[in-house]
Amino acid sequence: MRNPQVRQHIGLRLLEERTRLGLTQQALADAIGAPRVSFVKYEAGQSSPAAETLVALEGAGVDVRYVLTGLRQAPSGVDRERFRRAFQEVERQVKTNREKLSTDERLSLAWRLYDAFSTVEQAA
Repeated sequence: MRNPQVRQHIGLRLLEERTRLGLTQQALADAIGAPRVSFVKYEAGQSSPAAETLVALEGAGVDVRYVLTGLRQAPSGVDRERFRRAFQEVERQVKTNREKLSTDERLSLAWRLYDAFSTVEQAA
């Protein structure tokens, strides 16, 4: 990518996502099997993550769509009922365990659970 402004925006949003997840550069690098120096460069806007890195980041909980586009809205085709069930389960667990999670943390967990429900429903 040759546009430094785009790289800068991607880097800032990646930093925001890493912070949202409560991870250090080293922890996120370890989670996806990348060197920490890569994150230093990404977040500084010196380089951009490759497609393979983006796939790994998504697996680690990073909202890759947001990192690339700045948009957090859900893609079309979301099953609202499945997401409602996922969010209710997150809320139940938070209450049961007396956890203090931000709205973003709860939504992130609900999306992960939504994906898990999808996998289970496809297997059934």
